[in-house]
Amino acid sequence: PKLAAWPMCTVVMAEPPHEQPVEQSEAQPDLMAWAPSPFPCRRLPPLRLLSRPVEPLQKHDVEEYCCLKPEWCDICQGVLTSNAIQCMGPCGRKCHRGVGKNTFSCYASLLASPCDSSAKPVHKGRFRFRDVIRQWGRDLKTSVKEQVVEEALREQRKLGNLSKVEQLAAELRGRWDDAKAKRCFFFCQTASIFIVYILTYLSTVLIGAPLYGVHGWRLACLQAAHSVNLALALEGSLVLFFYALSRQVERYSELIHAFFKEILHVDMLDLHIDLMQAGSAVEGLMCFALVSTAGLAAFSVAIWLREFAFAGGCVGAGRSPVF
Repeated sequence: PKLAAWPMCTVVMAEPPHEQPVEQSEAQPDLMAWAPSPFPCRRLPPLRLLSRPVEPLQKHDVEEYCCLKPEWCDICQGVLTSNAIQCMGPCGRKCHRGVGKNTFSCYASLLASPCDSSAKPVHKGRFRFRDVIRQWGRDLKTSVKEQVVEEALREQRKLGNLSKVEQLAAELRGRWDDAKAKRCFFFCQTASIFIVYILTYLSTVLIGAPLYGVHGWRLACLQAAHSVNLALALEGSLVLFFYALSRQVERYSELIHAFFKEILHVDMLDLHIDLMQAGSAVEGLMCFALVSTAGLAAFSVAIWLREFAFAGGCVGAGRSPVF
């Protein structure tokens, strides 16, 4: 039989097109730069776990307020008669500019508290004429006090005392270095622990050697390690105190700046004094101090346990009545 003639089909494979490199624009972000690291713990320094950001308390946005009719003060519950202070922030409180009812300064008490949207106190009662007369006398006393403060501040500026404070603050900020401060702290801490250890060891050896002979130096090592543990516990307590204090300074920095500016008429920022930056620097140093103190304490406790275990072995062997 004859085979049918099948048409021959030629298949031509097309070459893949050459991929042109896509130029990455400068504005386009690099996605690989934001890729998560296989070891995320390495990206987070241990000190950052302690130095969490502190959000400062909101200060009051105050303005002078003229009372066209008697109103109540939200601080002392007294009567507002003439010039007063009103916060334009969330709290919206009103108070006296100075001396109020049984208060030294209602304005100072307002600035010392954060501005929040808490409920204002509800005032009940009637305005009495004698209360208005008394408040007029307090307002006169407040104006005299403000004149005295302004005159004293003007005199201090003439004497150059504020300029000295400004120069001292600027010099301190210029010389401050976090790395140098941490190295200096670690050196001082290590030196103090070494001195405590040596003094305790020598004093215990001088007392225990005549009594216990060759085992006196073991007693000295145990006592020296115990003294170092106590010293590190005391240092750790002080470091925790200054750590908490620095965080509180950061939290109340805005309120303190506003208090000095409005009550004492001294702008701390003009004097190169920024409590937020100062508190942050001290907090970083105290975080490092906590880590170094914890490391030294762990090493010291390990030495103390070793000496204590050796002392127990001496007791079991009956080498000395002390151990």
